[in-house]
Parts: sequence; structure tokens; C-alpha cells
Amino acid sequence: MNNTQTKLQEPIRTEVQNNPQQLNQKSSIQAEKIKDKQTRKLALRFSPTAWAKLLYFRDKSDNEVSGFGVTEPEDLLCVKEFVTVKQEVTAISIKLDDEAVADFFDTQVDLGRKPEQFARIWLHTHPGNSPGPSAVDEETFARVFGNCQWAVMFILAQGNRTYAKLSFNVGPGGQVLIPVEIDYSCEFGPTKRRRHGSTWFCSHRRSF
Repeated sequence: MNNTQTKLQEPIRTEVQNNPQQLNQKSSIQAEKIKDKQTRKLALRFSPTAWAKLLYFRDKSDNEVSGFGVTEPEDLLCVKEFVTVKQEVTAISIKLDDEAVADFFDTQVDLGRKPEQFARIWLHTHPGNSPGPSAVDEETFARVFGNCQWAVMFILAQGNRTYAKLSFNVGPGGQVLIPVEIDYSCEFGPTKRRRHGSTWFCSHRRSF
């Protein structure tokens, strides 16, 4: 009788001992899912209108073109508008006009926007096939945006090749490359057709 009781109880004790381990495994899996979901959210996204404007300036000439990304306060990595200012450009360099930048900042403040909505995302194009930043790009990014809590440098090259780097300048600091997406889930302006214009809505994104 004692032997029978022992054999019946052993599996029960084993199951109870394994439960905490199983719970830990489930917790780890859930934590990984949450982490993956958060990582996917960390992407630089463009409205179709802002993206189209970038493409236009990239293909308009053989020079680089630079500007700022404007966002909404609740989604600081989603570029709703690409704004250019007066600048001197060549095929390998950009020099923004200081007075034009100041006027742009004043206009944005007058519209009720905060600096993180219009002065943290630096966008520019490369006329060639390489989206990688040059030494001048890196120096400009560090000099102009190095005092910001965070900033993004984005480059669009031919073939829709992209480069996006998020830089943190608080605490220990750091930099991380982030993916780029066109967000078609938001409303964007009318397109020109032969007969009439139309406003398009779409529920998906395109990634690069």
C-alpha cells in the first residue's frame, strides 16, 4: 500500500515542481513578443505625400537636397510633411541658409508646434545609388543635431535605397539604424487623373 501511494504521488510532486519553470518559459515568450512588437514600432514612417515630395526633389536634379520632417505630437517618427528651405547644393554637399532655417522654425512655432515635431528629423537626398552618409553628412548631423535629446538622419538615394539613423544624445547616448516605411494608412492628398481627382485610403505599409 505504501509503495502504491509513493508511485502515485511522485508524478504529482514532479508536476508541481515543473510548474514554476513552465510559467517562467511562458513569461519569457510573452516578453519576447512584446519586445519584438516594440522594435517593429521603432521605424521612420512617411506619409505618401511627404515621400512623393522627396522623390521629386531627388529626381529633379543631380544635386543633393535637404529639409526637415514635420510630424504630429503623438507620433514623432511619422513624417507628415517634408519641408525644404533655401540652401546651396552640389552633388556631394548641402549648406542650409541660416536665416531661412530660422524663419522656418519661427513659422512652425507660430503654428503651435514644438521643436521635436519639426527640428529633429533631417531628411536629404543623394543623387547616386548609395544612401550611406558621407563624412560631411556625419559632421553636419553631429554639429547641428548633437545638442538635441534625439534626432534622425535620413537619406534617400536612387533605386529608393534608404538610410535612417536614430541618435540619442542623453544619458550614455547611442545610435541605432531603423527601418523605413511608407504609411498608406493615413489620409493623403488628391491624385491627378485624366478625368477627376481622388483621395486615396489604404490600410497597409510599404517597407524598404
